[in-house]
Formats: sequence, structure tokens, C-alpha cells
Amino acid sequence: MRALGSFIFLFVLTRLMGKEQIAQLTFFDYIVGITIGSIAATLTTTPQDPFLPGLLGLVIWGLLPILIGLITLKWVPIRKIMEGEPVVIIQNGKIDEEVMTKQRLNYDDLLMLLREQKVFNIHDVENALYERDGQLSIQLKSQQQPATPKDLNLSTQYKGLPTTIIEDGIILTNRLKEVSLSKDWLLKKLQREHGIKNANEVSIAQLDTGGNLYVDIINANPENKTK
Repeated sequence: MRALGSFIFLFVLTRLMGKEQIAQLTFFDYIVGITIGSIAATLTTTPQDPFLPGLLGLVIWGLLPILIGLITLKWVPIRKIMEGEPVVIIQNGKIDEEVMTKQRLNYDDLLMLLREQKVFNIHDVENALYERDGQLSIQLKSQQQPATPKDLNLSTQYKGLPTTIIEDGIILTNRLKEVSLSKDWLLKKLQREHGIKNANEVSIAQLDTGGNLYVDIINANPENKTK
């Protein structure tokens, strides 16, 4: 029962904390996560200890980060204290050694962070920010930035997010309604363009904004998967 209670509480807690805890993990979030996990493990593995005091500690450690998160949403100064803020580590092509020292960042670390962004030459970087989660955001020099259709005076068609209309052999009728299409239209298109007679043969199908249908057939060889 202790293990089940701890599991349920941790599940509810992670849902309350939201996706930001995982997507933008700070050092403080990391410490909180370790502490909560340690308390939960102790509750589970030490049945001789009272359960309620441990549960109370788990509740406090779980709710305080949520409360702090709500406060930092409203007050920027507190947000900067609790979460920190990005710092410019390369500006106008020049590395700021003083900032590197303050952030306890050496050149091997900097080069590794650059390589993670597919940048292998510091000379190509115009500006770089060392984010609060330890990642590096980079602005390349204008000569090193890839050309865009606008740079080449080329016109482009609108391309939005594709719509998934079949998943695990099930037609998602609500998604079809969102794009003003019917089940009959989909089945005819599958038959005509892909030779598929039944939707349960399809693992996933997506429709892009240009009307092109991508289809992945269940258990098909890679060469038989169609677009």
C-alpha cells in the first residue's frame, strides 16, 4: 500500500507540475526531483517508519515548486532569482572570457555546446547565449546562414502542420471533420492512390496542407511503404 500510495502521489504531482519541468529542467528542478524521489523511495522501503510524516514531507516538497512556479510567472525579479537568466557568451564574434569564468564554463565545454548545434568553427558565430538550462542558442554570421526562398526572391506555398487521420488502423473521424473531409473520401483515396482496401491495413496516415497523403502500412517492408 505504501508503494501504491507513493506511486499515485508522484503521478498526480508530475501532472500538476506540467511539461515545463521536463522540457526546461533547471538545476533547482533537478534537485527537487531527486529529493522527491528519495522521499518516495524511503516511504516505500522503510515500513517501520511512520507513513504520514513522510507523506507530509512529500506533499510539501511537491507543492512548493508548483507554488514557486506560479509566483515566477507573475514576478520577473523573483523569476530571475529562482531560475536565472540567459547570458551573452559570444557577442559580435568575440568570446567573453569573464562570463565564461562566472559560469564556470571552459573552452572544451563551449566547443561541445557549439558542436551540438552543428557549429564546428567559432569564427562562424556572431552571437551566442548561454541559456539557464545549460544549452547554447546561436546566431550565425550572415555569411554562414543558409539562404532562404526570400533571399532568392522565390515564392513559396503555405505549408502548415499535417493532420493525422489514421492511427493504428483506426480512422480519426474528428480529424477528418476538422479538414472538412469524409470517411468515404479517405477510403477512395487509399484505394485509388495506394491500393489499400481497408483502413486497418494502415499504421498511420497523415494529410499535409497541400493535399498529399502519407501512408505507412502495418508490417510492410520499407520499400513497400508509400507516400
